[in-house]
Amino acid sequence: MLTKKFLPNLVTLTMGFVASIAILLIGLGQDLLAIRLVFLALSLDVLDGYLARKLNATSDKGALLDRLFDRLYQVIVPVIIYLKLTPGSILSIIYGAVLITVSYWRIAEVKPSSTWFTGLPLNIHTLVIISSYLSKLVIPPAVMLLLLVPTLLPINYAKRLGEPGQSTNKGTFWQIRLVVPLILAFMPYDEITWFFYLLLSLAFAYVLVGWIPPWMWARRKGTNQY
Repeated sequence: MLTKKFLPNLVTLTMGFVASIAILLIGLGQDLLAIRLVFLALSLDVLDGYLARKLNATSDKGALLDRLFDRLYQVIVPVIIYLKLTPGSILSIIYGAVLITVSYWRIAEVKPSSTWFTGLPLNIHTLVIISSYLSKLVIPPAVMLLLLVPTLLPINYAKRLGEPGQSTNKGTFWQIRLVVPLILAFMPYDEITWFFYLLLSLAFAYVLVGWIPPWMWARRKGTNQY
């Protein structure tokens, strides 16, 4: 029987199905369609988290499913796309292999927090690669390798704009995270190239300064954690 508490898991499974189709489409050379499904999967990912909190239906199994399926659209699809953007690059292969390995290592070793990311979040790599593809501004493999440094280090990155402890289900920020990727799943990309330049800029800005709010919160509380 389908219950309200199963609904978040159903959305998670749908997200995994959509992400799996994206991988298969890349194998068929349908890169743009695969990217559209990445945006759709991102929107579903936001939705399942919202529903789990709203319905008080969080569970270890649901969290594990979510993290496993996240890797499909956050890591596997973007890495394959990046290898296509930089054919024959050994550095790109190393970058992709390390990112995939680290992404699954995190599932076993890094306990998710509701207030910060431990290490640069994987979806920054997703945004950089997808925006690079859609803006036709290919980021050099050496730069992508540098992005692995904060990804590997135990640096806390801000997860939201407000102070720790604020609900992610309040206000409109979660709605923006849900609606924007959903719109991008259907937009004509040639008309909004500027937007992907903006996303690239914001992603790299986050890499440089996203660790500052957690550091300030920690100093304010006189602790190394927050």
